[in-house]
Amino acid sequence: MSAEQLGQFLRVDGGGRTVRRWEAGENEIPGPAIVVLEAAMQFVARRDSILQQLNVYLPGAMRTGERKLPQAAVVDTTDAYVTRLLEHKQMFDDLLTNLTRQPSGESQSSFSVHWYHLKRMTPKYAPPKKDDWSLPGETSPEAALAFFERHSHLGHGLELCDEGDMRADFLLEQLHVLRSQHGASYRIQPGELVKVFYVRPI
Repeated sequence: MSAEQLGQFLRVDGGGRTVRRWEAGENEIPGPAIVVLEAAMQFVARRDSILQQLNVYLPGAMRTGERKLPQAAVVDTTDAYVTRLLEHKQMFDDLLTNLTRQPSGESQSSFSVHWYHLKRMTPKYAPPKKDDWSLPGETSPEAALAFFERHSHLGHGLELCDEGDMRADFLLEQLHVLRSQHGASYRIQPGELVKVFYVRPI
């Protein structure tokens, strides 16, 4: 990315000029921008790892010997395993799309990144079905709900509602994002609770 493209991606005031000041060491990179960049880099790295595995497991590559695995490697080439890899790749594709999506409005809230956790108010499933879902690095509760609608397989839409709404079936927790360094990389995890929203199916 150019400085201008990165500034637009991070939605910072000053755009490319601000990014160039970060690069020159004139200004510190703000925490929310670091969180988004680290999340994006981790998603890209994990997506690339999945692509490498898919490339190795392609039947044509294995037949022609284009890809050689260590002799001790045990390769699972079953349809179920390849399907799981494809599902994981799609998940990271969606996460990257979510991160790079530009805000629909000019509100200041769109520039803050939070961790969102959606859960049923009254659990109804036992594993492997789920009653709760998490999403790091989102900009608004509405955008988080749009993501959960696409990826939670609930079979219906979701919308915010008042606390006293009898149709409320979920709680959406907005949390700070915490960063911790592990060797040369960073990990992100949910932090302190900021706000709770009530959510109903539509």
